[in-house]
Amino acid sequence: MSRYRSAQQFLILSLLSSFVALFVLSWSSPVYSNTIEELENEINKKTEELNKNKSSLSNIEKRIAEISGSNYTLSEKVNLLNAEITKLQQEIDVKNVAIEEKLKLIDEKQELLNVKKELFDMVSTELYMQSRHDSAQLIFSFSNLDNLLQNLFVKKSAISILRADIEKINGEFTSLSEMKEGLELEKKELDEQKKDLDDSYALVLAERNKLQKELNSELANKKNVVKTINGLSAELSDLQYQLIIVRQGGTHVNPDSVPISGDYNSTLAGFNANAPVGSFGVFSIGAYTHRNGMSQWGARARANAGQNYQQILGAYYPGRVFRTGTVVVSGAIENIMVNIPTTTYGTLNFEDDYLLRIQEVPESWPMEVLKAQAIAARTYAINYTQNGRKAICTTESCQVAGPSPKTGAWKTAVEATRGIVLTDAAGAVFSAQYAAVHGGWGNQIGWDTTDGTGNGDWMSRAWDRLSNVSWFYKAWYRQTYSETSSTCGRNPWLSQAEMSDLINAYQVWVAKNRNDSRIVPIFDACHSTGNPYTHAELRSLAAKPVTSVSSAIVSSSNGSSTSVVFTTNAGVITMSGNDFKTIFNLRAPGHLRIPQSGFVHINIHKK
Repeated sequence: MSRYRSAQQFLILSLLSSFVALFVLSWSSPVYSNTIEELENEINKKTEELNKNKSSLSNIEKRIAEISGSNYTLSEKVNLLNAEITKLQQEIDVKNVAIEEKLKLIDEKQELLNVKKELFDMVSTELYMQSRHDSAQLIFSFSNLDNLLQNLFVKKSAISILRADIEKINGEFTSLSEMKEGLELEKKELDEQKKDLDDSYALVLAERNKLQKELNSELANKKNVVKTINGLSAELSDLQYQLIIVRQGGTHVNPDSVPISGDYNSTLAGFNANAPVGSFGVFSIGAYTHRNGMSQWGARARANAGQNYQQILGAYYPGRVFRTGTVVVSGAIENIMVNIPTTTYGTLNFEDDYLLRIQEVPESWPMEVLKAQAIAARTYAINYTQNGRKAICTTESCQVAGPSPKTGAWKTAVEATRGIVLTDAAGAVFSAQYAAVHGGWGNQIGWDTTDGTGNGDWMSRAWDRLSNVSWFYKAWYRQTYSETSSTCGRNPWLSQAEMSDLINAYQVWVAKNRNDSRIVPIFDACHSTGNPYTHAELRSLAAKPVTSVSSAIVSSSNGSSTSVVFTTNAGVITMSGNDFKTIFNLRAPGHLRIPQSGFVHINIHKK
């Protein structure tokens, strides 16, 4: 066997790889059809739906314009009312200050009046008491007459002055009170005016808020309708591209029908999400496989679906029969070998040592897969060694055997199928090859799908696809099939210039009888030897110099890509699938490649 069959490292890495969430559009997924009529009907439906949404958008935009105009007018009114309210409030504030000042003066006058009244009362009382006392003594002492008269005169004068002061203060008090009442009346009128303005302001503000709410709703509707229109436009564009592909005999791949496991950038979902517009992704459908015998990942999907090992082997090796203990070699019946010679570990007991060392599928897989693998490995080893007559290698070139026997589930599978092999009707074993992934097509069985056909969206029904293994549909751009190996510092997609260069390289290569040592990758992080053509040199040598590519249509039949048609600025250029694979593997930058041996089954996506 070879690396195309076993791919043990890939199996381990695949189990350890994380699954990445698929980018999902907010609108419905497009319908993937095979007939021109179905696509045309779907395009008509999408066009009608798109036009309805565009009409709805026009009405929404018209209403937004109306609301915006009304809202602007109301905002102006709100601003004017707010300015008037502010002005009135300022006047009210001035009145309040004036009233406060008048109240302060009234309080001061009241306090002064109280003082004057107290003095008046005191002087009046003293004058009265003194006059009574002094008049009684007047007949006894005429010598005090002058003093008495003098005191009476002074106190009467004081009373007159105090009375005048009191009258003056009362007059001022009355004036102040009248002024205060006038100010309060003015303030009351201003308050009433402000209340009217406040009520108007509240009404206008409420109306403006109502319009703003409606405007926000219409803007949200517009956003949703625009999003729907963009989605429908993308779907319509995709459907139109599908129609072009179908009319030219190609196939269109539903992104939901291919895996998103493993290295995200190497998946179709990763390409759609991350590649720049105008880029091209070249995807291999199955790789590192001869497509003979059993697909190990396909077997896993079958086991998960409930198939037993007999059904699995019957599907991948049709017409073969199960035989136990003996085989026919050169027409003679022989017991299955007890010991097997190996190139690495010497001679080993076949059942109890060598087969227990086989490392072709993980022990975590379903038991029915392990049993099917044990029978295929046993059959392959007997055929390869001619039932023990020659040594078998222990690498992927034959089938991988480790340095020590395994235990656990694998041992259980080997022991449960002890001595069972697959043979032809005569009892002779054959090269029961197997590989990790076939890509939905087997050389002996044809379409490896749930219904055995390649009709319509067959990828969604392929057993390899149902296992979700990344190798089913993948853009290869790393140095090896390990998902941690070097990328040469680039992504797995091609730019317009790089795809144009490949088409120019093809023209030059064909013109030179398919033999030109300069058609190799241009110098980059992982290529620095040789004498590669520059892009400009290939353009100058090409019969139809290509500088841009508008589409790439791959036509396939029965698991093989028959032709690739490019629509370019220089016209339509067609090449066979094998020629495209050859030129791609010769000239593609970095580590980009189509790793298929003996066949080509690819698809090309343009973003």
